[in-house]
Amino acid sequence: MAKKIRIAGVCLIILIIVAAFSAMAIIQTKTVSDVEKLEVESASASSVDLSWKKVSSADGYYLYKAVGEKGEFEKAAEIKDAKTKKYTVKELDQATEYKFYLTAFKGSKSIAESKAHPEVVVCTLPEQQKLEGVESPDAGELKIKWTINSKAEGYQLQYVKGDGKDFSEAKTVNVKDKAKSSESISDLKAKETYSARVRSYIHYNGETLWGKWSEVASATIQEKVTMASDIDTSKKMIALTFDDGPGYNKSSDKILDVLEKYGARATFFMVGQNAKDHPENIKRKVALGCELGNHTWNHNHYGKNVTPDDIKKCSQAIYDICGQYPTAFRSPGGNTTEAIRNECKAENMPLYYWSLDTQDWKSRDANKVYNAVMKHVEDGDIILMHEIYDSTAAAVEKMVPELIKQGYQLVTCEELVMAKTGKRPVAGTQYVDATSVNNKTS
Repeated sequence: MAKKIRIAGVCLIILIIVAAFSAMAIIQTKTVSDVEKLEVESASASSVDLSWKKVSSADGYYLYKAVGEKGEFEKAAEIKDAKTKKYTVKELDQATEYKFYLTAFKGSKSIAESKAHPEVVVCTLPEQQKLEGVESPDAGELKIKWTINSKAEGYQLQYVKGDGKDFSEAKTVNVKDKAKSSESISDLKAKETYSARVRSYIHYNGETLWGKWSEVASATIQEKVTMASDIDTSKKMIALTFDDGPGYNKSSDKILDVLEKYGARATFFMVGQNAKDHPENIKRKVALGCELGNHTWNHNHYGKNVTPDDIKKCSQAIYDICGQYPTAFRSPGGNTTEAIRNECKAENMPLYYWSLDTQDWKSRDANKVYNAVMKHVEDGDIILMHEIYDSTAAAVEKMVPELIKQGYQLVTCEELVMAKTGKRPVAGTQYVDATSVNNKTS
């Protein structure tokens, strides 16, 4: 009997020991170690890279995020790979403070999650600055324009001579006014090309956080405005302009005969294909001091259908003939788009509309063309005609001496703007007359 009691006691002890180990195992499955050494590796304008020491007992991690010092934490991500030691938090706001903490979890249904979770705090960088443009609006001047960043505290500019591939010798300008969107640099060398870039910054915890540099843009510095010796800026002047040439008939040459006879100049917006077929006419225009204008390669496209290649091809055709690129542009039909303006800006060409339309293409009547000018002409006008009509050539033969008799100087579009404003016309800007611009696009 005593023997049976001893055996039963031993069994009970064994059962107690097994139960104890089982309980310990259950407790262990419901606990997981805390995450240690959570650190910020790097930050950009829209993301933060985090790293930590891997928790061997974990099946994954939960990332919690709060915005700003007083922000409430919320679960931002579940990282199911237990071997992970790094994570990139994306889609964050620029120039914004964030707090993060990380917990480890165990079990497919997260039966255990670590308790201690030291926080890390970081501020994202300002976003990459957007450069609106770089231009030379006046002699010796470089103007840099950018889009205002609402979260920036200021901006830093750099400009350097050349194409902007190397900024190691760049000069730096700090702009502390966060509401400012342009800066002008003076006393630069005319005809030199300068490139510029811009970035924004904020201050955080005693440090300056810089956004990425913008893309680079370039401009050629203008020369000091010098008028032709025969122009008197105190007197009246207009610009006669002619589209669609050189003509396939004698009208183009007749118009040049009149200009040569009276010492007058005009601006010719030429179709590249026609120019290629009449090289001598182009060379004569250059010799007479007339301005060469671009009217696209073949005049087949209008408005939004005009491509950069339509413009480039015409410019190149004119250059191949006379060694000069056109310095003016007019859209076929007058319809201008942002794409057209951008290409003209890239080719350093202002655009010219008109303030007086003779409608010579419609009437084909020399007297009507003559009267359209003489009854309505005003100082500073840009007058639209076409050099491909004999009727227009006949009207020009009659109107030019009469305009001169009335005290008008007949100059190019560029000369007209320069004389009336004291500045060179701006590439990419469309002029309606000597002083009025219209940059609306169709």
